[in-house]
Amino acid sequence: MNAPLTPGCDCPPWSAWVLDHLQLGLLVLDAEQRVVFANRWFLQHTGLTAPALLQRQLDEVFEQLKGSAFLYSLTQAVASGFPTLLSQTLHPAPFPLYLSAAQRDQDKLLRQSIRIIPAGLSQVGSMDQRYTFIQITDVTQSVMRERLLKAQASKLKALANVDVLTGLGNRRLLDDSLPQLVRLVGKQGAALSLVMFDIDYFKQFNDTYGHLAGDDCLRQVAGVLRQVFRRPADLVVRFGGEELVAVLPETELDDALALANQVLQQVRDLAIVNAGSRVAKVVTLSAGVAVLQPGTASTPMNLLQQVDQVMYAAKSAGRNQVCWQPEAQ
Repeated sequence: MNAPLTPGCDCPPWSAWVLDHLQLGLLVLDAEQRVVFANRWFLQHTGLTAPALLQRQLDEVFEQLKGSAFLYSLTQAVASGFPTLLSQTLHPAPFPLYLSAAQRDQDKLLRQSIRIIPAGLSQVGSMDQRYTFIQITDVTQSVMRERLLKAQASKLKALANVDVLTGLGNRRLLDDSLPQLVRLVGKQGAALSLVMFDIDYFKQFNDTYGHLAGDDCLRQVAGVLRQVFRRPADLVVRFGGEELVAVLPETELDDALALANQVLQQVRDLAIVNAGSRVAKVVTLSAGVAVLQPGTASTPMNLLQQVDQVMYAAKSAGRNQVCWQPEAQ
């Protein structure tokens, strides 16, 4: 399937065999940028025959190349006499080279790394004209492997920020996100509210029903928080043990209080029996709300301490209720 560079050339007897078995594409263009050679690999992946390609310019055969970055790079390389490499990142598939059916996944076009090598002045003297050599390497597997590695890295990164038991964010996610959210208060001019929840008499619940039941209780409570705080910007994490925190950007005190009370009501509606509770026959929550207003100086640590203190004030006041601090200072 290979066409010789020049008719009747004196080539070693093994040259055709080597060219036929190369697992990359080879093209040779003459001084008029007409194709004078294409190897078997290139023809197989384009589905063309040698007569359909030889003695024609590339953009005559492949109309999608007209005005392309590839043709521009080819012209520049020939004019300068220096080789050029086209990265698959910027130019993933200049030629319509197709993967075999067995290889096709999301992409059917083969991803390509292309090297354009014009004959230098020292080589032209031994040729009948100035030729340009184009090498096309299949990098599809490398691209797919890179995608897989990136997907795995993203998954691992996401898992590193997730509490395994509840599926909520974890303390690490809170520590990473809260500083940025605090800075945005001043930039956006909107309040930031924090709500901290604690399951009342959770130790007694575990002592009575066992830790597996306690785990299930935590998951159900986390499900309520996930349902109530469902805006894209809301951040809900397991702070530690039976403590859960909701971070609510652009949320004023009244709205934060309404949402906190909604969570408390929905958790009571779960009707999870807690015989160890002294405030109700079912599982209940205590909650504290702290608000950071624009123009108020605070740090993430101060804000967490503030909401923690207010939450414990709710527990001291009898549990199963919400307490609040209008501004965090």
